[in-house]
Amino acid sequence: MNSESAAVDASWRPFLVLRHEERHSKGERPIYLLWNEREEKELRQKWKAAILLLIVITLLGGCFAEKPALEELGADGEGKIKVLYYDEGYFYREYGNTFNAKYPNIEFEVITTLSIQKDMKENGTTYEEEYLKLVEKHKPDVIMVGSASFEKLAREGKLYNLDPVIEQDSFDLDGYLPGLIDMLREPGGGSLYGLAPNFNTSVVYYNADLFREHHIDPPRNQMSWTELLELSSRFAGLGSGDDRIYGLSDEYGFADDLLFTLARSSSLRVLDAKGEKINFNTESWKEALEVTANAILGHTVYTVPLKPIGEGTILHSQTEQFFQGKLAMMIGSSSLIGDLRNRSKDKNGTEVNWSFVTAPVDPAAPEESGFAYVYDIYAIAADSPNTRATWEFVKYMNGPEMAKAKSRSFRGDLPTRVDYMKEVDGKSMEPFYMLRPKALSAHLWRGLDREFMSGFRTKFSNLVLKELKEMVENGKSAEEAAAAIEIEGNALLKQAREAVKAEKEKAGKK
Repeated sequence: MNSESAAVDASWRPFLVLRHEERHSKGERPIYLLWNEREEKELRQKWKAAILLLIVITLLGGCFAEKPALEELGADGEGKIKVLYYDEGYFYREYGNTFNAKYPNIEFEVITTLSIQKDMKENGTTYEEEYLKLVEKHKPDVIMVGSASFEKLAREGKLYNLDPVIEQDSFDLDGYLPGLIDMLREPGGGSLYGLAPNFNTSVVYYNADLFREHHIDPPRNQMSWTELLELSSRFAGLGSGDDRIYGLSDEYGFADDLLFTLARSSSLRVLDAKGEKINFNTESWKEALEVTANAILGHTVYTVPLKPIGEGTILHSQTEQFFQGKLAMMIGSSSLIGDLRNRSKDKNGTEVNWSFVTAPVDPAAPEESGFAYVYDIYAIAADSPNTRATWEFVKYMNGPEMAKAKSRSFRGDLPTRVDYMKEVDGKSMEPFYMLRPKALSAHLWRGLDREFMSGFRTKFSNLVLKELKEMVENGKSAEEAAAAIEIEGNALLKQAREAVKAEKEKAGKK
């Protein structure tokens, strides 16, 4: 054997690995594994390298771990928060004082919206224009915003995305009204740019004593409009003259409001998808007009006389009729509860047993409500210099602690958190919370600029009332009425927009 062969043979010095204990205990013969010493050495080196690499990765992971979205704010945290709100005194009563008790070193500067109406008149501008100018001028950290401006600001990247800090702080979103967070995500394309502590919605209030007296089953949750009107029709013909009993009314008894209330349940919209024109000459609107006119004609519902609404028209709630036993059911918002609680006795001073169920729903979407809405959404400016303290405040406004406090002093608006408003005067509040809000894109007046919601809205309502009167008193068809409303409505819309344009030009010449 030459020296080279000897060297090769020398590398194959076997060593015995006896797994004696394991196999001997089982009565098996021991196994002897033959290993090459060089391979053993290489294997050990690989293991050492792997362990070293794991240590390096662990150390690097600690160095480059993702930083928190925002640093923690302790009880002694300092800062100044600019807040856009209606009124300074009201702000401190609602939120500022209690937050300062928790964070005494946080200072507030309140920018009020009180000047907007005056600036609109002086500049010939719209509410939204003056509102956005106010935001741009004062650059508040906390922005109180309505749904229209919320969508615009979110789309333009001017609001802070709350998702990262919500995840970091494990801020509970599951406790909100079902569907509310989805509705708030809609303007942000799926991202959440604001939160709403309160909401409002409508229900069907009913006089339980009146139903019992006439042996009629009371309404139930999630009835369709067809079912509700059939129930209401059972009261037609009861009583006479001034003591006639009606089955149903809108809160203020206006026929156009009844039509629009019916339309909300079915996700109808006044304007087209682009928000450019009145879109009333459709099968859905014709059906809504037909149902409303027939209900008025058959005394299934109560409405005030079908005459034009003037600027000085005084709104009278139908609670008086309700407590006099002349009205079995009334569709109204959560704000109506206060009135009902204060006037809980009938004309003879007897306690009235009233209750409520959900507003009518669309049978195609029985879990949704077209009546739920939020007045105010609270967002954080994307360029806020004090995001940490600002988020702490927005979180506080929308947290369980504030919801619990608000539920103790109910004034009409409902906490968006469902666990803190279980009952009022022993009445379950479930009907207010059991339906999901419809998407913002399905809202009745979507696309209609805010400046038209007074002047134009009144003129448009009078147009609708005129056509309903023609249907009820003169037999005009729903097809003719819908066509007339669309044609004349678009003329009114054009006139209103031209008036706004002229006001702007006039203001620009000053």
